[in-house]
Amino acid sequence: MATSAIAVGERVQLLKVPQWLVHDLPSDEQEEIASFVGKWTVVTDIDDFGYYWVAFSATRAEGDVGGCSGHSFCVPVGCLGRAG
Repeated sequence: MATSAIAVGERVQLLKVPQWLVHDLPSDEQEEIASFVGKWTVVTDIDDFGYYWVAFSATRAEGDVGGCSGHSFCVPVGCLGRAG
């Protein structure tokens, strides 16, 4: 359940990704960010506009080579859920 009482440092679940966040991104990045829905992370900041900053990382293997990418982005509180 989303609530405006979420604080910096609090563990949250990404419930959805706003379309305005991903619509200009390449399709592989859109898919990667969409894969974070349902995952848990920590709020790292709340900016002056009231957006909540979160960060996720993803790993991938391509043959003998692996990679890691990270994404930090902001979402409105309605995109986040709290534990408990």
